[in-house]
Amino acid sequence: MTQGRILQTFSALAVMLAIQAPAFAFDSLTVFGDSLSDTGNNGRWTWNSSQNKLYDEQLGRDYGLTLTPSSAGGSNYAAGGATAVAALNPRDNTANQMQQWLALKGGRADSQGLYIHWIGGNDLAAAVTQPALAKTLTANSAIAAGTQVGQLLDAGAGLVVVPTVPDISATPTLLEAVINVGLGAAATPALQAAFASLDAARTPDLASRQEAIHQALQAAASVVGGSPQVQQAIAAQLIAGYETAAAQASALTRYYNETEEKVLVQHGGNIARADINGVFNEILANPGSFGVSNTAGMACPPGVSASECTSSTPGFSSAQEYLFADHFHPGPQIHTIMAQYIQSIIAAPAQVTRLNQGVQAMVRGSRATLDSRYQQLRQGNNPVGELGVFGGYSGGYQRYDSAGDAGSGRGNTNNLTVGADYQLNENVLLGGLLAGSLDNQRPGDSYRYDTRGFQAALFSHLRAGQAWLDGDVHYLTADITNIQRTIALGELRRVEEGSTNGRLWGARLTAGYDFSVMPGLTTGPVLQYAWDYSHVDGYKEKGDSSTAMRFGDQNAHSQVGSAGWRLASHSGIVNPWAQVSYRHQFGDHVYVANGGLKSTPLTFTRAGEAQDKNWVDFAVGADMPLSERVSAFAAVSQTAGLSDGNQTSYNVGISARF
Repeated sequence: MTQGRILQTFSALAVMLAIQAPAFAFDSLTVFGDSLSDTGNNGRWTWNSSQNKLYDEQLGRDYGLTLTPSSAGGSNYAAGGATAVAALNPRDNTANQMQQWLALKGGRADSQGLYIHWIGGNDLAAAVTQPALAKTLTANSAIAAGTQVGQLLDAGAGLVVVPTVPDISATPTLLEAVINVGLGAAATPALQAAFASLDAARTPDLASRQEAIHQALQAAASVVGGSPQVQQAIAAQLIAGYETAAAQASALTRYYNETEEKVLVQHGGNIARADINGVFNEILANPGSFGVSNTAGMACPPGVSASECTSSTPGFSSAQEYLFADHFHPGPQIHTIMAQYIQSIIAAPAQVTRLNQGVQAMVRGSRATLDSRYQQLRQGNNPVGELGVFGGYSGGYQRYDSAGDAGSGRGNTNNLTVGADYQLNENVLLGGLLAGSLDNQRPGDSYRYDTRGFQAALFSHLRAGQAWLDGDVHYLTADITNIQRTIALGELRRVEEGSTNGRLWGARLTAGYDFSVMPGLTTGPVLQYAWDYSHVDGYKEKGDSSTAMRFGDQNAHSQVGSAGWRLASHSGIVNPWAQVSYRHQFGDHVYVANGGLKSTPLTFTRAGEAQDKNWVDFAVGADMPLSERVSAFAAVSQTAGLSDGNQTSYNVGISARF
């Protein structure tokens, strides 16, 4: 086969590989829960519900999945009004939802599917109305919810997202309940007055929110007949009743979330705990940063459910950006925030797998410089006892074209290498090198990190006639700094930061044979096998907010085999060479990391996007003698057939003999 035909064959192979891009997504989305997740079984609880997508629909859309109510044959079993236990709602509860799903699926879950189990708000609302039994009811519901998640995992569910229940004391329904109980027959006009006051208020922080609620209760008392002193006394009673009820409801919510989490921890498994309660508390404390101006009132008028409410409903308020659509359900912008938040948690471990890839990228620079040195040694005739020194710079550019969680972006690598070698005898050369790396990795708009590394290597070049064998072993330590994970939450852009360390052990064997085509021109096959074992230490992000996460240790094993053909000239002032190689990954082509919120002991594991197992590498370079003992070298290489982004690398350097 001629050299031209060989190059054509490899080029055709590269094109074939390029169109075989692996897909990366969940196979399915299945949801169990109440009105927060119901997309049509019993209704859709947000204003203009036919236009505004709920959080789970937005998640499905972002993963390329359509979420349809189970009543229409879909995989969303959530139903408005549902509880965790049948005792509180025999018609709609997640116990029945789970039984229906298990029966339909034959007791087996999709191991590549995404599952959401979110229940508890209605259980807590029922518990609040029965103070003597409140804690028992709460515990029973929380244990049932946690046990149902365990059933999902036992059935083989791939990843289960379990959000915390938002503090029900923050909902307008608590104020409604206090007014209804406290004022009886006068409750209807009092509610109108209270919510007119609430809806007009600005609540930029917790203090102003509390003041707005007190003013609303005073407005409710003002519609009751009697003297100002009587109205003031009624207002004081309403405020005291509200504060007591809020404290009790908040304590029950906390107890529910803690109890469910204990059950989840006991069961274990791939559980992504999402602290929606934490996000809500952050919105209450600083709503403006999220694009919310009112956290106490609601857009829909009193007595109108969000499932029936539209922006044209009489009494609907569009004057502000409200946290709540109605007395118990968040507005459309909050559903978007919840979707963004959950997706950021799901994506994080997959994004973090990029760190291991970054550690492995660091060693390529010194290897590129060493390969240019090998080329010089193959073309020259080193006298026995000759000492050589060399040094060079290697740079690289990586383009990331990802369809998965890690995003799309770029990476830049920079490496300085110095080395020395000694011609032990006619056939054997031994050497060593030291190298430093300074890389900037930007896999996507929402994830970035920098690596600083030091590496050492030993190498050998063996020559036997026209055959040759190169071998090298590497050890690298890396500081991974400036890790930034950006999370969008409405108008807020939050950056969680961290740092960690990595290391790598690697070795290569490269063999070839040079056929003489004519004086000064050789060609022949090249075979290579490279082993790389990398490790990244686990780390915690620096923040303490609802988005801060922690990640476990990572390990990766790369084993790349190569077969190629090279052409080299060594008869002039400039000695060019070219090589094309087909490469195959025999080791890990999927990198895995685990993580979880810092606020929970629960963790889950995600795999990053599958890496290509086959690709082609084209390289050209030249050795340029500057004097009898000094030479320069340069090379550039380009990959083809990598679906997640091709790599360009280059190196320049100089060597001398003594």
